Amino acid sequence: MYDIGTLETAGRRMRELCHPAAAQPGRESAVPLRPEDAAPADTPPRSTETTATAARTRTATLAGAPREQAAPRPPETTARTRTAALASAPREQAAPRIPQTTPQTPGKARAFQAQGSVQAPPAAATSGEKAPAALEKPAEAHPPQAQQARQPTRLQQTDAKRLLRAAGLRWTSSGKCANRQGRNCTSLEAVRSATVSSAIELKRRSGCPLVVTGGTEVGHAPGPYSHYAGYKLDIKPNACINRYITKNYPAQGVRGDGARLYGQSATSGPLFAREADHWDILFR
Repeated sequence: MYDIGTLETAGRRMRELCHPAAAQPGRESAVPLRPEDAAPADTPPRSTETTATAARTRTATLAGAPREQAAPRPPETTARTRTAALASAPREQAAPRIPQTTPQTPGKARAFQAQGSVQAPPAAATSGEKAPAALEKPAEAHPPQAQQARQPTRLQQTDAKRLLRAAGLRWTSSGKCANRQGRNCTSLEAVRSATVSSAIELKRRSGCPLVVTGGTEVGHAPGPYSHYAGYKLDIKPNACINRYITKNYPAQGVRGDGARLYGQSATSGPLFAREADHWDILFR
C-alpha cells in the first residue's frame, strides 16, 4: 500500500512536469486543469500511472485540435505595381502660363519696334500668294516640231470649190482642167481648210472680185509652205485688189525672184508677192 502523502506529492510533480506554468506562483496556467485532474478531498488519489496516462491524453487532444486560421493578408503593392499604376493614371495638365508684360516707357517701346522692324526676316509667301504668280506665268509656246507634227485639215476638190463659190469667189485654168498633176490645171485637191477660209476673209474685207488662177497643182516652187503643200493660192490682179493690198499691207522687201512683198509681218499673217501676172499669196 502507498502512503497518501506520497501519492499527492507524485501527482503534483507530474502536473508540474506536464504544465510548468502552473507551478510558478502568481501566474495562471496556460492550460486550465480539467475537473478530473484535480483530486477532491473525499476522492482517493489516483495512481502515478493513471495520472501520467491522463496527461498524455490531454496533450494529444490539444495537439490534434484544429488551429484557428489566420485571416489572409491583403497582397502588398510592390514598387513595380505602384509605378505602373502611376504611369497609367492620367496626368493633370498644367494651367497655361500667362506671359507677364512689363511696362515700358514710350522711348523704349519705339526703340523695340524699330529694332524688330529691322531684324525681322521677311515673311515667307504662302500658297495663296503663290497662286496668282502661277496664273500670271505665260503659257509656253509649242515648239516648231510640235507645230509641224500637227497635220492641218485638208479639203477635197469638190468641197473647196463649193466653199469658194458660196463666198463669191471664182477660179479659172489655162488648161481648162483641175488635175493636180497637170501644170496648166488649177487644182484645189488637198488644199488646207485654213487657206480657203483666209481667201474668203480677204474677199469679205476688200470687197473686191477675186479669181483663183493657181492652187495645189504641180509646177510651183517646192517647200513646206508651198502651193503643193496647200498653203498658197494665186489670185488674178485687178485695180481693186491691187489698191487694197498695197494700201493696207506695208512693204516687206523684195523676194529672191524680184517680186515685191507686202504684209503685216515677214514671219506671220498673209504675205503677198506681186508677180508679173498674178498675186502669189501665202496664207499662214
